[in-house]
Amino acid sequence: MSAQTASKPPYDPTGRFAVPQLQADLAFLRRALEEAHPGLYWYTPKDSLDHYFDRTAAALTHEMGEAEYWPLLQRLVAKVHCGHTRVQHSPAYRTWSRQQPVYIFPFTVAIRQNRLFVAANQSTDPTLRPGTELLAIEGHPASEVLSRMRTFLSGDGYHYGFQDQQLEAGFFDNTYWSLYQAKPTYELLVQDSVGQQRRLTPQLQRPAAPAAKLPAGPPLTPEQTQARQLARLRSLTYPAGLPATAVLRISGFSYDELEDYRKYHASVFAELAQRKVQRLVIDLRGNTGGNNAIAIDVLKYLMKKDFALTASARATVFAPSFMPVGQDSDTAFDTTNVRRLPNGAFGFAAATAGKQQPYRQDYFRGKVVVVIDGGTFSAASNFAASLRAQRRITVVGQESGGAEAGANGGIISSITLPQTQLVLQLPHFRLLSACVRPQLGRGVRPDVEIIPTPRQLATRTDAVLVELPRILRGWR
Repeated sequence: MSAQTASKPPYDPTGRFAVPQLQADLAFLRRALEEAHPGLYWYTPKDSLDHYFDRTAAALTHEMGEAEYWPLLQRLVAKVHCGHTRVQHSPAYRTWSRQQPVYIFPFTVAIRQNRLFVAANQSTDPTLRPGTELLAIEGHPASEVLSRMRTFLSGDGYHYGFQDQQLEAGFFDNTYWSLYQAKPTYELLVQDSVGQQRRLTPQLQRPAAPAAKLPAGPPLTPEQTQARQLARLRSLTYPAGLPATAVLRISGFSYDELEDYRKYHASVFAELAQRKVQRLVIDLRGNTGGNNAIAIDVLKYLMKKDFALTASARATVFAPSFMPVGQDSDTAFDTTNVRRLPNGAFGFAAATAGKQQPYRQDYFRGKVVVVIDGGTFSAASNFAASLRAQRRITVVGQESGGAEAGANGGIISSITLPQTQLVLQLPHFRLLSACVRPQLGRGVRPDVEIIPTPRQLATRTDAVLVELPRILRGWR
């Protein structure tokens, strides 16, 4: 659910909030987290989190604008180590910021062994090649920049796979601006592959003037538009040179809004049976989750007996005291999503929690590979963890961004802080995967680790597909 506030005046960058207002919103945020967050102390002990709250409160000594106050709160909630818990700018600030000049870096980054490298060079300097190591930005050591970014962004547990994937996917610029000064150009200290260091201030490569436009074709039909949207979310392919092998790519469990996902899955597994596919690769890279029902429906073809995607789903309260209750408002909490358990606890009322029955007559008997990376999060990381806990599979790629133990989610509310209009994203249920003995604070770790090189990222070379023939040959 998302909170909708009454019409507010536009953002004023010169505006300031008085200390009592800042203190009031911090107190509201703390009350909301302590009362209703289902995994507040999952990774951070209470005494440590209390210290972080007190340290943030001690910093509220003077009037602040939103640009100064927001990082304090986001850095605080990141200490919860929950990827679904974050503080967002106010709607007015977001509208204003979209109208401001954007000073982007003339490169994308790759993060390897806690170091920053150039992935793609978008500057006018051809010597800034993919694989060049970034040692410093504007005099700030790259190790410091990366550490501050990782601890500023929200992510599950103690590893930084999800944060690193976000930085590599395009959030490096925005995160840098939140922590340092945005500038038209940035002085870099770099080191090339032979260890030579130099300083440079690369300029962004401006796109060439567009060529004469070709006559526009007929507009896409609604059916064509839908097909394109679906193709971005899921696809089934048969790699050349890999007989009896199929790749089912699912980049998000959200295509229920565009089609009947059950019919699609039925057609996929019927096709696999018809083609006598013996090896199925399920590619979940970059899949940040979505509808658990879609994940469960895929699992129904991969399990012989009853199984669970979410073994347990618990909330701390039946209804948060700081939210209205009802079904007729985006700002209200719908208590029909909560059920009282015999032991007095509060559970998730959704049918996706607990035991599920497979499609036994359509069971896929072949080998299964699941491909993951730091962008595999929430329902997708639960999918990988729970499938491996209940069926023999091979997991390939990089450690998932979502925790192997599970996630805080189910229902996620957007709570507006009364004074500043900042928005707290708050999950309501602690969802445990079917993994019986997860390593606390870590993601799903691959059986075969494959890490793309910076050059592979720059050229969009799929490192997993390059290695897949070698992996599959080991099954013969």
